[in-house]
Amino acid sequence: MAKQTDSAEAIRERAIGRLDWQTAQRDDQRVAQAVHDGEELDAVYELSEAGLLDEFFAYLEALGVPALVSRLVFAEVERVLIPLAQFVTLYLLKTLYGIASMEALPALLFSNVALMTLIGFHATQIAQGYTRRGDDKRRAKPKRGPLSPQCLAQNICKLPVAQLETLFNGVIRRIVASGLLAGDLLVGLDGSKVLTTEQYPGRGCLEIEHQQRVKLAGVWQVVKLVERWFGWKVLVLIEVRTRLPLALALDKIQAYEGTYLVPLVEQAQANLGDHARIVKVVADRGYLDGQDLWALDRRGIVFVVVAKDGMHLRADAQALARTERPVERRQVIRHGHGRTARTETLVTRLVGISKLTSYDAYGTAEHTTRANRADFAGNPLNAVVVLTWNNREYPDGGTVYLTNGPVVDPFVVFDDYDWRSVIENGIFKEGKHPWHLEHAPQKTEAAVVLHCYFTLITMALCTAFRLQQAREAAAAQRTDAPESAEPTSAAEALSSALLGGEGTDRWRRRLKQENRDKVIVFVGAWYGIFHLAELAILSGLRLKTLPPHLGSRETVLARYGLAQ
Repeated sequence: MAKQTDSAEAIRERAIGRLDWQTAQRDDQRVAQAVHDGEELDAVYELSEAGLLDEFFAYLEALGVPALVSRLVFAEVERVLIPLAQFVTLYLLKTLYGIASMEALPALLFSNVALMTLIGFHATQIAQGYTRRGDDKRRAKPKRGPLSPQCLAQNICKLPVAQLETLFNGVIRRIVASGLLAGDLLVGLDGSKVLTTEQYPGRGCLEIEHQQRVKLAGVWQVVKLVERWFGWKVLVLIEVRTRLPLALALDKIQAYEGTYLVPLVEQAQANLGDHARIVKVVADRGYLDGQDLWALDRRGIVFVVVAKDGMHLRADAQALARTERPVERRQVIRHGHGRTARTETLVTRLVGISKLTSYDAYGTAEHTTRANRADFAGNPLNAVVVLTWNNREYPDGGTVYLTNGPVVDPFVVFDDYDWRSVIENGIFKEGKHPWHLEHAPQKTEAAVVLHCYFTLITMALCTAFRLQQAREAAAAQRTDAPESAEPTSAAEALSSALLGGEGTDRWRRRLKQENRDKVIVFVGAWYGIFHLAELAILSGLRLKTLPPHLGSRETVLARYGLAQ
């Protein structure tokens, strides 16, 4: 029982003593021997989703994530019946398996005996719960799991924001230290709305005006309408090639995103430490602030942002671009197949403009105050003007990218900014569908903040886990065929291209398909994972045919060190 008067260190030590990601340890050979010898087995369950946890939890232990979880405490909670580590583990599993609704947890998670056993709950707790509270009022619905969804939601949401920030930054630092990120990095920054209803306490409100033609008294008129959005805004800075989030911030939905540019870059660099260095930042026009961009320049960081409408600098760049010879890129695209196949040539034309000084706000605060003086000279900025993009002409003068980097080859700047789309597609679209970023466990500000942090933490851990597996598989393939394998560059080794375009949904489906014919067997403090045919052979049954990938009966027995 943790009391409020306990010291933080005492609570932490007690949590470390309780923390155990897996009460059972995997030892296939030991369990196979027990099955072969006819020993009494504690339990046998179909594997399904539990197949992911074995290697994933081993990866978490290798990173040191359990040690980070053990430092979390309920600062203002007098009594803790269930260890905080198990609350954290359960909510991590909820996020990992993409369970959107808290009410679905009993059916999809709490009643999965194999999963719950792996994370430290024993059979009595799973069947009867931690306590008998409410049993006298229970009529039709039996208990399904050790605790209720409301118990998990109410307790996990008591974690303070400061501890969530510490946990997120600690996880990212462990991932970086594992060797997935190194050298010079290009990062992208963007924000996305986390929409809620008006009933959420503490939510923000964003009012957007737009015009619409309506028919009033038989006459078409243009009227102004005000649309109100409620919720929060999550801002994420990621390393674009691996799609690993490096820094995170949350604010009300109407908050100005630009104030977070420098703080998030600084937090990301702190999480990278000496392992890697941020050298380029790409962001949309919402982060266009002269003083912040100047601060990045003073740190030796190259930035690429889009100029806003109405800027003198944008108009100057477009005017000069009309007098310069553009640089052209041609790409031949194939459409269709067979006799109906055709090709199309896509042309993109850019112009690089150097040393533009008409952005008065680019500099320090003191520099900006002198903008109206006769001797004022603006700090130089470079620009890239897009005249044609994939055969599409821009009659308004073209999109203008602003950068402090060189524009001798404007396609370098153009391609750098193209990485920004990775945030929208790889973080926010993925986060809101397969990861259910907008489905908080309660209708409170604390629940929304906690859910955003846990979702990004789980996404980061899964991405790092999958990249590590893919890199090890690629290295093993090169070792098996050194003559035919081509050397892999450092950039390619760190790229999400290693995942072959497989998104989260497809990954989950593939894992479930791979494990559908497997079982997990518990014997004492150990467990093993076997194909059904393997379990039959280990039990002494004789099968006429075996799946080809398992080999013969002799091969199966030899795999686990057993004589015939």
